[in-house]
Amino acid sequence: MSGKKEQLKNIIDASVARKFLMQNPDFLINNPDLYSILTPPDRSEGDRIVDFQNIMIEKIKKNLKDLQHNQGHLIDTSRNNLTTQAQVHEAVLCLLETEALNHIGHIVTQDWADMLHIDVIRICFEVDHPINPPALKEITLLQKGRVNEYLNQEDIILLRGEANVSEDIFGPAKPLVKTEALIKIPKTKYNPPGILAFGSRDLDMFYPGQGTELLRFLGKSYHKCMIQWLKQ
Repeated sequence: MSGKKEQLKNIIDASVARKFLMQNPDFLINNPDLYSILTPPDRSEGDRIVDFQNIMIEKIKKNLKDLQHNQGHLIDTSRNNLTTQAQVHEAVLCLLETEALNHIGHIVTQDWADMLHIDVIRICFEVDHPINPPALKEITLLQKGRVNEYLNQEDIILLRGEANVSEDIFGPAKPLVKTEALIKIPKTKYNPPGILAFGSRDLDMFYPGQGTELLRFLGKSYHKCMIQWLKQ
């Protein structure tokens, strides 16, 4: 009995909707968003006649849904980029407030890690060069030639996801690191070649093809600040 009541209710609801639309013929014109929900009638006849208009409408509805999804993804990505940019600017401003050379290592390896939400940050320099690495307790020492092994002559930044990272760089933190960003520190008359290394347990943190402008900015900011103190 309940099934018949439900069926009768649907018939009544349909008749009410039909009556309403007949009394308001411009309703769909004033509510265009309903076109993406309503299913147009299929006017195909037999096996030889196809209602291309219906097919095109369905395709447009699908494209609209895809567009809305992509738009939402773009907005989320833009927000994330703005957040990351603000974090990088904060990190560089913190570096500019350094009061002594020996503070730089702590700021980069500890404070930057917190600000940028990076699990591990290492400052690495090669040994056995005419100029010694900066006298920072946070420095990780690499054998001569290792920088070019990790980063070719042309490569300034290397991004790797699901990486088998180097223990030389990350030390005991190696098992934690799943993705890495290696930024080359070029040699100057004040420092041997080195690497500023970022390591994260987040598989989406660093990956090939990712934009590197902010990472380059961080690397150059650190290097220039360090050189200013080494000059003194």
